[in-house]
Amino acid sequence: MRKFYFITLLIILLGFTVKAQYITPGNNQTYTLADLVDLSGGTVSFENGSYIINNSLTISASDTLKISEATVLKIATGLRPEFFGSFISNPENGEVIITAVDTLTAGQGFNGLRFEDSQANYFSNTRITHGGGIQLIESEATFEYCTFIHNSASNTSNVINYSNCNPIIRYCRFVENERSAIGSGANTEGSPQIYFNEFIHNTTDNSNRPQLNLGPGAADSIYIVGNYVEGFHDNVGGISISSLIGVGNTKAVVSGNTIVNNRYGYAQIGSSISSRIIDNIILDNNIQNDPMLGGSGLNFYGANTTNKAVVRRNLISGNLWGITTQQVFDLDLGTATNPGGNVFYENGNSGEIYAFYNNIAEDVSAIGNYWGTNEVTVAETYIFHQPDDGTLGLVTYEPIKTLEPEFLSFDLLASNNPQLENNISGTVNPDNFTVTLEVPAGISLTNLIPTYTVELGISGDPASEVAQDFNENVVYTLSTPHGSEAEWTVIANQQSATYDLTFMVEDEDGVSISGAEITLEGIGTQSTNDSGISVFESLEPGTYTYEVLVEAYEAVNGSVEMIDENLTELVVMDIFVNLAEAKTEAIQIYPNPVQDVLKIKGLSAESNTIKILDLQGKVVFETTLYNANQLDISNLKNGFYFIQIDNSYTSVRIKFFKN
Repeated sequence: MRKFYFITLLIILLGFTVKAQYITPGNNQTYTLADLVDLSGGTVSFENGSYIINNSLTISASDTLKISEATVLKIATGLRPEFFGSFISNPENGEVIITAVDTLTAGQGFNGLRFEDSQANYFSNTRITHGGGIQLIESEATFEYCTFIHNSASNTSNVINYSNCNPIIRYCRFVENERSAIGSGANTEGSPQIYFNEFIHNTTDNSNRPQLNLGPGAADSIYIVGNYVEGFHDNVGGISISSLIGVGNTKAVVSGNTIVNNRYGYAQIGSSISSRIIDNIILDNNIQNDPMLGGSGLNFYGANTTNKAVVRRNLISGNLWGITTQQVFDLDLGTATNPGGNVFYENGNSGEIYAFYNNIAEDVSAIGNYWGTNEVTVAETYIFHQPDDGTLGLVTYEPIKTLEPEFLSFDLLASNNPQLENNISGTVNPDNFTVTLEVPAGISLTNLIPTYTVELGISGDPASEVAQDFNENVVYTLSTPHGSEAEWTVIANQQSATYDLTFMVEDEDGVSISGAEITLEGIGTQSTNDSGISVFESLEPGTYTYEVLVEAYEAVNGSVEMIDENLTELVVMDIFVNLAEAKTEAIQIYPNPVQDVLKIKGLSAESNTIKILDLQGKVVFETTLYNANQLDISNLKNGFYFIQIDNSYTSVRIKFFKN
């Protein structure tokens, strides 16, 4: 019996050894999952098209695990691969999926991924699901085009939990994870760069945690830019930056985000935080519906005036409170030289409007904001401050920003309308509430997509970038939050079709004539170029009369009808000849072409004035002959010329060619 027991135990131990953890050698090597299948002794296996991590796996310092093709990687329950080296998940095509072996049974997910002193980690086109989060301890990582969905808090309190590092997270989606999507501890520093991500319904355990739960920043600024943050669970906020124990000196830029339907929008809590909150849309963060517990679009809770915020050009609407301040804070909502430009409307609770509840003793400059009204006296009722409670700071808010239902611009962009070669900018006329678009001929008006801009807070119907049929005038209604509206008529003028008329001018031998003046009735005069061509552009259909003049040629008059295409008009010019007497026929020149000596037959016995002209009518040689019948032209350059002969009874011009 004992011998049998020993053999059985040995088999069990051997089996455990086969499935034991695997640690890469740390010899500066890059491994694939296929490599680990061969090397790990069963820690990594390949089954039914998926790689499986069956036991503890460690990537040692200097080593790299790289996935460069579409892959499914499953990790067994309770395991947490650790990386002291680097991890690269970057498929050339498709997606890498990192998930649990068992995704159907609650509590059977893997415990996430842990990185410590690990550098150059890169995740792209990677889906991570049913894990325990990614822990970054002094480890830099970039995440691009990744999806994080249905991850638990078995490893960390956040899907991506960073400590003393600065991860880059952009173009990713975080959906229905158990805790916050991104976060850090209160006693660690980090300045993540969070760009253009979607955060949808995270913190599904409905704990008092925002979807982005950031702690103190490092030397660089925290950037939270261009994200969409949509809440669902009524204890969960949108974005929070906190420094509660005096760690770090945090700088933050929160810009271009849409934060909607959370318990609160953005909270800044603690000390030594300096932020710029600019161009955000903060809507309907009221889902808990308890004004004593939350519901602020922006909440500033300061331990002292080292907690600062500059707030500009945000749209804040539909929250229980627009902005709230607590304890001590240094808040800038707008100055005389740098107006706030924020738009507040329809923020309130218990039947009252609270655009700004200044619950601190410090004064606040809030010049140049729209408070839901164009009336200063009404704006005062929407701001709770010193006049309402003498212990509170005074809010200086005049002059206020007013809103009118007007277009700032109305355009047809070529990027939205492929049939256009160039953008078309509409002419906005606020005097008669019209916009005029000059649309080129040949462009269909049936399905054009306009793009318009209005002041922040103005709504338009139809919306911008919605296709319209502009064969008829289109009416747009612009409305302000305080109820004024205006109807604008958008008129698309279809420009008439135009065509080009090209003149080609040449002599009877087909030689191009430059410098010919062409007068087109009602249009103007142009000259032919060195190729004998002149183009009249963008002519509307119709009949045009013309005259062509050039020295040494007979004038040519004619007309041309433009219908529905570009036209070319050939004009042949005849040499100008003025015969005073019929005897002109007796004058002849030869040879033609000629080289050096031009002979002339039929000259008068009296004096004959001889001129040689080039094709532009310029005299290049002149003499007088008496009884002579030849002329030395050896000094002339090769080309076409005219010889003009004048005597008492005739004047004749004859064309010749010297070669």
